[in-house]
Amino acid sequence: MKEKRQHDGSGILIFLVAAIAVIAVAFIAVGILMYNDEEIPVQTSGTVPAEPVTEKSVTTDAVTEPTVLSTETSALSETETKASATVSETTTETPADTSEDTKAPETENTAAPENTEAPAVTSSAAETTQRELYTYDKSYFSNDLFIGDSIYTGLYLYEYFPESQVFAKMGMNPQSVRTASVNGYTAKQKVAAMKPAHIFIMLGTNGLAYMSPSLMANEMKAFVGELKSESSDSSIYVVSIPPVTYAHELKGKETMEMVNKYNGLLEAAAADSGAVFLDLCSQLKNDNGYFSSQFAEADGMHFLGSAYKQMLGYFYKETGGASEDPA
Repeated sequence: MKEKRQHDGSGILIFLVAAIAVIAVAFIAVGILMYNDEEIPVQTSGTVPAEPVTEKSVTTDAVTEPTVLSTETSALSETETKASATVSETTTETPADTSEDTKAPETENTAAPENTEAPAVTSSAAETTQRELYTYDKSYFSNDLFIGDSIYTGLYLYEYFPESQVFAKMGMNPQSVRTASVNGYTAKQKVAAMKPAHIFIMLGTNGLAYMSPSLMANEMKAFVGELKSESSDSSIYVVSIPPVTYAHELKGKETMEMVNKYNGLLEAAAADSGAVFLDLCSQLKNDNGYFSSQFAEADGMHFLGSAYKQMLGYFYKETGGASEDPA
């Protein structure tokens, strides 16, 4: 009887375990079903938007392309329209333009001589007048002294006169000449020792760009007074500075306006100091008022050999020599 009860208990236990297992399996199955039910909508919802996105992108691309094409087409059509309008306008205006073009050469031909004349004022090639050079007797200057800057150094460098007759230095101006020394002598010492018959002073070109013209003229006046005190019997000539070429003037450093202004003041200073003013500048100008290519070096300031000859011939004529103006 006891064994039977134990058997029955075991059977019940087995039944319960089986029931629990069945219930567990049922729950698992339900869970799986529920999980699958949830996945299916997710997949479906995920798939459905994907397809519209793709369709929209395709549709958008399709819409964009025609839009670009239509824009380009409209731009082209507008361009063609403008082009055709321009062509039509040009075609319409052609008769008027033709008549104006016929008149245009008359206006241009009238203006051409003006443009041609402008360089004529400045171009050395346009100089038509060549001066006849003065003549001189070199022996006339045998006891004369030339005081100046680098231009006067050419008098001995080109062997017009011995160096002993020239007191000149590169860069000299009316102020610096009063204290400068050349070959161991100041200008006053040179004049005192030499007692020249004539003294020709040409200074100012080197100070033109940076010194006051009135200051230079006053310095020249004082310098003449100093030389007179050393040799009262010497005839002193204050010489105008030479002109500059138009090409040199364009560089903006020294101009003919500056040259002419200083020479005017120099003439007055010479008169005040008892010296004689010699207008060499006018003897070296071309018809246009600039340094003639007949006399000017390439730098537009220094002298060719012809300029030295013209200068000495002019001095000879103006100071009592026998030379006459060939004109």
